Amino acid sequence: MPIAFLIYVVLCLLVAFIARRSKLGSLRTLVLAFLLTPLVAFIYILLFAALDDKSKTYTHEPVER
Repeated sequence: MPIAFLIYVVLCLLVAFIARRSKLGSLRTLVLAFLLTPLVAFIYILLFAALDDKSKTYTHEPVER
């Protein structure tokens, strides 16, 4: 039984690590994974919590029209 709990905790931490750059954040995802299941939290992250896209850079240059 303790090995199953350890696996559950590791999966929760893995999902939180994956979601560290999402808008939901790693701590909220970790709580969500503990309350629901890591699989449900992972699916939620994939579907609803968009990752921050660092390829979009915003500059202060004027827009040409």
